[in-house]
Amino acid sequence: TMMHRPRGALLALLLLTSRSTSLQPRPPVHPAKATTSTMAATSTHECPSVADPHVLDIILASAVPGFLSYTVPSERVVQANAEGMRVLARFSSTAPEKLEGGGRGGGSTRVTLPADYDEDGIGTAELFVKRVSAPSYSHKSWTDLRRTLVYLRTEARFYHEIVPLLVSSSEVKGESRLAEHLPEVYGTSCDLSGLIPEDHPTTDAKHPCPYDEGDDRARDDALRGRGGHIVLQSLGSGRYFQDSPVSLEGSRQCLVAAARLHASAWGDREVLARVADRLSDAGGSYQLRFRNPKELENMVSSWEHFLTQFGSGGGRATEVLGRESVRELGRRVYEMAKYVSDKLSPAVDDEYATIVHGDYKSMNVFLPTNSDEPAIMIDFSCAGVGYGMSDLGMHIVHANLPSELDDGGEESLIESYLTALESMMSARTGREWVYPRKVAMRHYRLACVDYLRFIMGRFWRSATPESFEKKKYSKNTTLINRNLDAALRFIEKCDEYLAEFEGERRAAS
Repeated sequence: TMMHRPRGALLALLLLTSRSTSLQPRPPVHPAKATTSTMAATSTHECPSVADPHVLDIILASAVPGFLSYTVPSERVVQANAEGMRVLARFSSTAPEKLEGGGRGGGSTRVTLPADYDEDGIGTAELFVKRVSAPSYSHKSWTDLRRTLVYLRTEARFYHEIVPLLVSSSEVKGESRLAEHLPEVYGTSCDLSGLIPEDHPTTDAKHPCPYDEGDDRARDDALRGRGGHIVLQSLGSGRYFQDSPVSLEGSRQCLVAAARLHASAWGDREVLARVADRLSDAGGSYQLRFRNPKELENMVSSWEHFLTQFGSGGGRATEVLGRESVRELGRRVYEMAKYVSDKLSPAVDDEYATIVHGDYKSMNVFLPTNSDEPAIMIDFSCAGVGYGMSDLGMHIVHANLPSELDDGGEESLIESYLTALESMMSARTGREWVYPRKVAMRHYRLACVDYLRFIMGRFWRSATPESFEKKKYSKNTTLINRNLDAALRFIEKCDEYLAEFEGERRAAS
């Protein structure tokens, strides 16, 4: 088990349960059943749900010295690529209270698990356990299952290996503020042996399946015991919340946090080489090389489906979707997909390359209820090398209503990010540092077109007015897949941006 401590949150898996669920412990209380060594040996043969008491025993005993028992104050959260659960862990204060960790963001500092102690010296700490069990996703094709498993590997490596490098790289006068935007992590574990080689690139979506997909027994044998977990401090105190959409001010807080992440590795080729090797040389949940090839293959039919579903209802939708350039958008995106993706995939020695979060939706940021507190970024399962603007291209349409973005709102968000980034980089480099607006906006437009390709191929192939209505209040769903006005605004924008890059490619040929 690997442990370190960047600072205070949980995961996007929690959604809004940290705000809406009582934190009072309730029966049943689950006492520890075995020693850590016994449980660790058992865990290599079984990999059931995180809700299984024995599994939680194994995980909590590895992360909490003196672990005694736990209670479960809320239901587990199940999403497409992981499941999670808040737990109240009890431990003995007579055991070593300090965890071997990374301190505030990395290094060798020993840190104390935040807890409340009763009169008998028994501590209680609220934690969040994220679990990925490979057998739970056996219904997925190998391409999609592999992506789920790589998400876990990337996040575990980010916390254990990369965060200390980023904190060190971003120090100004011996201090780094990156750690205050990161969650406290008390333990990580990842075992994908026999499935994905340790040195295999994250982005190889065509990596062959290591078992016969038509043989259920061979599949089950290969997946058994594979997966892992991450233990974090839960944000159940009411100090933070998640939401989507958010206000422009909330989005600005998110983008300042993103700027802090980007500034931590910008121009540091040694750190970026490590990020490329251990995380991904092309970061992002929607990176073309990371996606199922069928999404691109079916792009034209996916777009034709969307036009059929939304283009005949009259009003603005009919007008926008009836434009000739828009009607051809599926073909155009298909033909330009590789060009756009390549232009958005910098090498580690690119002047503007940095580390990107890779899945920067607003639900992957905890916003403080007190504006003096920093926003905390979570879920780094898609982190890697990229242009920082790729995080903005996703975040802005995921987090903000079109009415907020009109009349200069979108431009003001981008400028807030650039101003914060330039200030951070100037402090770090000791000289005036500028991200030329022409270059920055080109990167942003590329990111928007690339995100459109992902949404069109992954989600709009099955979108209907009914599905938009059903997902209307689904905060973890991007606004452009549940709000037609947001989708139309994004389509109009990307139609214009794509025309620019089509002309650019023609001029270069």
